[in-house]
Amino acid sequence: MITLAEVLASTAMSEADPILRGNVPGTLRRIVRWVHSSEVLEIAPLLRGGELLLSGGAALLALPPQEQDLYIRSLAGRNIAALALQTAGQGAPLSARLIAAADSYGLPVIELRSVAPFVDIAEAVNRLVVNEQAAAHQVVDEVSRRIARQITDRGPHLPSILEMVATALVAEVSMAASDGLPMGHAGSAIAGDGSTVVTGIVVGGQLAAELTLRSLSADPFLLELAADRLSGILALALAQAFRPTPAQVANARLMEAVIEGVGVGNVERLWLAAELLPGQAAVMAIFRASDREANFSAVERVLRAAGGKIKSHLWDGDLAVLFALPRSKTRKSREALLHAAREALRGTDTCAAFGPTVDDGFRAHESYVEAQETMGLGMPAAGEVLDAIEFLGRRIVRAVPDSGFLELYVRACIGEVLDWDRKHGTALLASLLCWLESGCNTTASAVTLNVERQTMHKRLNKIRDLLGGDPRTSGRLFAIHVAAAAAAYAALAPTISRRAIH
Repeated sequence: MITLAEVLASTAMSEADPILRGNVPGTLRRIVRWVHSSEVLEIAPLLRGGELLLSGGAALLALPPQEQDLYIRSLAGRNIAALALQTAGQGAPLSARLIAAADSYGLPVIELRSVAPFVDIAEAVNRLVVNEQAAAHQVVDEVSRRIARQITDRGPHLPSILEMVATALVAEVSMAASDGLPMGHAGSAIAGDGSTVVTGIVVGGQLAAELTLRSLSADPFLLELAADRLSGILALALAQAFRPTPAQVANARLMEAVIEGVGVGNVERLWLAAELLPGQAAVMAIFRASDREANFSAVERVLRAAGGKIKSHLWDGDLAVLFALPRSKTRKSREALLHAAREALRGTDTCAAFGPTVDDGFRAHESYVEAQETMGLGMPAAGEVLDAIEFLGRRIVRAVPDSGFLELYVRACIGEVLDWDRKHGTALLASLLCWLESGCNTTASAVTLNVERQTMHKRLNKIRDLLGGDPRTSGRLFAIHVAAAAAAYAALAPTISRRAIH
C-alpha cells in the first residue's frame, strides 16, 4: 500500500515543495490509490475514493467562500486521500478559512509552493500503485484458479475453499447464511485496526450468503478485489448445495411479476403465496451502484430495520425492493423509508429512486415504473436518493404527448415571467420554482439559491407583479406550480417543444 507520507517523500512530489495544511488525524497514514489532476470543479462524482487530487487551484480560489466550501465538502464525501493545491505564482498562501473548512470535513490539504509538472508526480506515484495492484490481482487470480480446481476435482467443500482464501489473503474469512447463521470460518481471528470487507453471495437472484474478509492491512484494496472476484465463484460453489426454500421461490416469482407487470390477477396470487397480507399499500424502489456487480446486503439490512415488510430481487444489476405497508399512515411510513435509505447510502457509490405509493399492493408495478422514470429523469449522483413525488412536473411534461397543450397552459400561467427572463437574462423562473418547492418559504428558498433574503424578496415582488398578484391568494397556486415545473423541465429537455418557454 502507498501512503500519503510516501508520496510526499517521493522525488517528483518534493520538487513541488509540498507542505501539509490543516490538522486532519491520520493524514500521513492515508492510502493513495491513484494520483489524478484536474481543474474541473465538478470532479467529485467522477472519483472513487483514495485519490490524491492535484489542482492548479486558480479556479477554486476564484470562487466565493461558500462555493469553495461546497467543493471541499464534495471531495471529502468521495473519501479522497488528499487535495494538493498549487499556490506558486498566485501571490498568497491558502486562506485560513479554506483550511478550516477542509479540517471540518476531514479532507487533508497539501499546498504546493513550487511549480512542478503534475504529470511527473502522477506517473511516478501511479507506477508504484499499479505495481501493487498487479501483485494483488495475481494473488486473487491464483486463489480463484485453486477454488475452481477444488470444485471440479473434489466438489464444493466449503471449509476447504474458505481455508484457501484465508491462506492466500492472510486474512480471517467467515461466511454466514442470509438469516445470519454461520456457514464456515477460516484463518486466525483479526483484532484491532485493519480492514473489513463484506459482500453478498447471490444464487438465483436471492441473497444466499454473506462473505466477510478481515485483515490487519489498513488498505482494503486486496480484500475488495477478492470479494468482487470470489463472490461469483463462491456462488457457483453454493449453487450446487444451495436449494432455495419455497418462501424464497415465492418471493422471487412475486418480484419478477411486479417488475415485468404481468397483471394484477397474477400479482394477487403471488402476493398471497409470498405471505403478504391483502389490502396492503406498496412502494417500489430501485437501488443502483456504479459497479453493476455491487453488494446490496448492507442496504437491505438498514431497510429491514426501518420497518415494514420488504421483498427484494436483483434485476439486471439493480436491486428492486418492494415495501408492503399498512394503508394507515402510509405517508409517514414512506418518509421513514426514504430517510433510512438516505442514511444508508450517504458516502457510498449507490443511488436510489423511490416510486409513489399505490394504495393496492397488487398494482406495485405502477410504482416500479415511476421509480424507473425518476431514476432516468433525475440521473442521481452517488449516495443520492430521489423521490418520485418531487419529479411530478417533469413526469407531466413527459406524459403529455401534445406539446401545444403544454404551451397553452404554461404561457397562460407564467408567460410574463418567462418573457422577462428571456429579455433581461434573469432567473425568475428558477426562483419561483424554488420558492414553490420550499412551501413558499422565502428564507428557505434564499438559502437554497445562496442569495440574501432581501434579494429573494425583490425577486418575489417582481414575480408577483408579473403574475398579477400573490400566487398564494390567487386561487391558481397549483396551476402556477405545475406550469413552472413543466417550463423548467422543458428548458432542460431537448425533446420538448421550446416554444413553451419562449
